[in-house]
Amino acid sequence: MLQIRRYLLIAAGTFAVALALNWFAGPNHIAAGGMSGTALLIGSLLHIEPSVPLWIGSLLILAVSVYFLGLRSLAVSAAGSVLLPLFVYATRHWPPLTDNPLLAAIYGGLMTGAGLGLVFRAHGNTGGFTLIAQLLHRWLGVKHSQAIMAMDSAVVLSAGLLFSPEQALYALIGVFATRKSMDLVLKLQRASKVAYIISSARCEEALSRAVLHDLDRGLTKIAGTGGYTDDLRVILMIVLAASEARRLKLLVQSLDPQAFMIVCDADDVAGEGFPEHPVVRRSRKRRQLTV
Repeated sequence: MLQIRRYLLIAAGTFAVALALNWFAGPNHIAAGGMSGTALLIGSLLHIEPSVPLWIGSLLILAVSVYFLGLRSLAVSAAGSVLLPLFVYATRHWPPLTDNPLLAAIYGGLMTGAGLGLVFRAHGNTGGFTLIAQLLHRWLGVKHSQAIMAMDSAVVLSAGLLFSPEQALYALIGVFATRKSMDLVLKLQRASKVAYIISSARCEEALSRAVLHDLDRGLTKIAGTGGYTDDLRVILMIVLAASEARRLKLLVQSLDPQAFMIVCDADDVAGEGFPEHPVVRRSRKRRQLTV
């Protein structure tokens, strides 16, 4: 069931990218990066369907990825590499939604970024530049968005030479929209919070038990000293899902209304209870390591 969900995400993401190309980018000659933009440039030069160079380029890069990553990555990589050109070809006659290049750049970029975000959430790729970005992320720790931005810049410059400088400027808007929407989709997947709670000594144990057993989260106790009183205090640190933050606040308020609590965004969390792979299943008990 989890594998089915994974491939459904890849299918939905590649379909969104294909629609962005045929609804917005292609009709308005906006090559906003990626293999889709590259295919658009090659298709315009050779007067062929963009799906043709998209097929060829995706399969070539897929072969390279299999060489470096092994056959284990073939299934998910092949899914995106095959589905994107297929969807581009299947929707090639769908009428464009606008002939305004500015609107096409904005909404095409947003749709492309959302689609790529869904694919990356499933730890897949659409072939082409997204696969290269995945390789760079694994080897060098480079963010997907940053890798794609660098490669997209080369495509945008080529678009400025082939079409016009004005089209390249529109394409830059599309690249920016793609990056922002992709980051947003990926951030929603791993939205987490870190809470620091400073409570009185008489309530600290009760709070610890409530977090461990009622909230079902682990915690770390950090020794602290009051800056004004020099009293020794215990600071509770809890990492939890963003959706659980309000429940934690209510829990703390019910046990110790005088507690001091700070809740911050945690941009990147890895470890027990916060698996990077979306299909990994873990027990709900002690989903965060307790130190």
